[in-house]
Amino acid sequence: MDKILNCIDSYMSDIESEILKIVADQSIPLMEKNALMEPIVEQKKVLLHTKESLERIKNKEYLPKCGMSAYRQE
Repeated sequence: MDKILNCIDSYMSDIESEILKIVADQSIPLMEKNALMEPIVEQKKVLLHTKESLERIKNKEYLPKCGMSAYRQE
C-alpha cells in the first residue's frame, strides 16, 4: 500500500510542476492556460480523493470474521 501512496505523491508533484510551468509561460494566453490546466487539475482532484480513500482503508482495522461466525458459535 505504501508503494501505491508513494507513486500517487510522485505523480501529484509532477502534476504540480506541470501546472507551474503552464502558469509561468507568458506566451500562452490566459484562456488557453485555463483550457490546458483544467484536465490536469481534474487529475489532481481524482488523485487526492484516491489517496484519501487508500489512507482510510490502510488505517482501518478489519476484523477477520463475518456475521455468520456468531451463528456458528451458538
